[in-house]
Amino acid sequence: MPRRERERLGRRADILLAAEHVFAAKGYHRASIGEIARAAEYGTGTVYLYFKDKETLYVELFEEKIHGLIDVIRRPISQEQRAVQALKQLICARMEYFDRNRAFFQIYVREGMNLGWSKHERWDGIRRLYESYLELLTRLIRTGQRQRLLRKADPRQLAVALSGMMIQLTQDWLQSKGDRPLTDQSEFVLKLFLRGAQHG
Repeated sequence: MPRRERERLGRRADILLAAEHVFAAKGYHRASIGEIARAAEYGTGTVYLYFKDKETLYVELFEEKIHGLIDVIRRPISQEQRAVQALKQLICARMEYFDRNRAFFQIYVREGMNLGWSKHERWDGIRRLYESYLELLTRLIRTGQRQRLLRKADPRQLAVALSGMMIQLTQDWLQSKGDRPLTDQSEFVLKLFLRGAQHG
């Protein structure tokens, strides 16, 4: 990769990292591009060279977080041959990821960042990322069905049900003021899912 391109990507990464810290500390609405630029140690104009406005910066940061989530959950799927054990590891990995990134995702839930995003130019990309996440879950559930560990049912519907369960528990946790880690819910999610999906 040419040096100029490495420098460009490095500046972009610096800005995203600074934005994550500023958004987490101040919230989306109170944060400003100027504060993000100062935290990144760049001029405000440099930030605008990479991101046209604050919303675009936040959406791209959110998109990177979803990429990170998918990378995290791919590992148990690729490393574990038994589907139920892989499911357990996947659920734990997902919950741990939100534990580590709680301050960032609280902005999304508490400040209504999902409102109006359906019109943002990058939203389709985020939707595609979610679809790839569901496809990973679907493939894992299909493997469990072949291993006769999970009952026969539409594997995508089971994937949507499992994802929905984790999303609702995560949103409740993000809105709470307690310090209990989200990973404490992992065993509950697995047992509840298996009681409905396990092969009888």
